[in-house]
Amino acid sequence: MAKGAKVYGLTGGISTGKSTVCAYFKELGVAVIDADHISRDICQPGKAAFYKIREVFGETVLTPEGKLDREKLAQIVFSDAVKRKQLEAITHPLIMEAIRHQIETLVKEGKKNILVEAALIFEAGYEKDFDGVIVVTCTPEQQLKRCMQKRRISMTEAKKWIQTQLSLEEKEKRAMVVIDNSQTPKQTQEKVKELLQKLSWR
Repeated sequence: MAKGAKVYGLTGGISTGKSTVCAYFKELGVAVIDADHISRDICQPGKAAFYKIREVFGETVLTPEGKLDREKLAQIVFSDAVKRKQLEAITHPLIMEAIRHQIETLVKEGKKNILVEAALIFEAGYEKDFDGVIVVTCTPEQQLKRCMQKRRISMTEAKKWIQTQLSLEEKEKRAMVVIDNSQTPKQTQEKVKELLQKLSWR
């Protein structure tokens, strides 16, 4: 994805702790690009994705102030695979374009190792764009519990959310490295440090 630098993807299942692990990488000086942050930005009024989403999904996915109601949109695509694909077709290319632009900027700043946190690297078929993909995982029971707590939803709803993505088992098989986030925060931090040493990231 970038000449003169190694660009790694970081992904995992819903509520496995991707953002937590990325925070540890940041603390250790690794340049991290957050795809979810980019997604929020490109969906702001005045941005390309906002107009395309409004055109496809209508005014019902907007707030009274005219902004995108992400929660309402999420509920729509959650229950309709066709609409989910429509949304992904709008956002994914724009997100990747923004990621590439940020990577170019970081490389010009002299960064040699860059981490891109994104939820759907495998599902969207972007794994080949990276020098390797790191997968954050935990036990299925922990994932379910964390999803329920984070989203404040029932077990049935949490299971449905989790099933919209590839299974953790499949992601682990396709990973360059797996970081097990099922233990204590300190243990996860140590695994991140070990990985940085293994990859000789500076």
